[in-house]
Amino acid sequence: MDEQVDQLLLKVHPSDLPPADVRQVLLVLSQCAARSLPNCGTAEQIFHDAWEREQVESTCIGLGLAVPHARVPGICRAGVYAAFSRKGIPWPHEEAHLITLLIVPAENPEIHLLLLSRIVRWRKGLTEAEVCSLAESPDKLQASLDEIFVL
Repeated sequence: MDEQVDQLLLKVHPSDLPPADVRQVLLVLSQCAARSLPNCGTAEQIFHDAWEREQVESTCIGLGLAVPHARVPGICRAGVYAAFSRKGIPWPHEEAHLITLLIVPAENPEIHLLLLSRIVRWRKGLTEAEVCSLAESPDKLQASLDEIFVL
């Protein structure tokens, strides 16, 4: 499983997300995933999987963090696509400021749990001041996420 984390593709959206809703954010991140992760399907397929999962239960897990995900058959490497919204995206029960879309192989659900646990642990370890600092620059967010996945 560590090998799959070593092969992880991590991308950060290059700018603050404009005011949007959950669907729009998932569309933007799905398009990013489809462009950058080989054989992960179309943006529409990724969006559909992530949106379908979101309808079962909200993936906003607290502390302003949402971790939507899609399990895609046939891909050999996982991807994390992160974005920040200073204004916040209205998610059920709470606003999300940090959104990390996980794209994982359907055949390996363990990698999803490993990535999720690292993201949650990372976020819990940040103060609000540190979160605000990360919001200032996609490069800062990228560097911070790189550290938790040791890329």
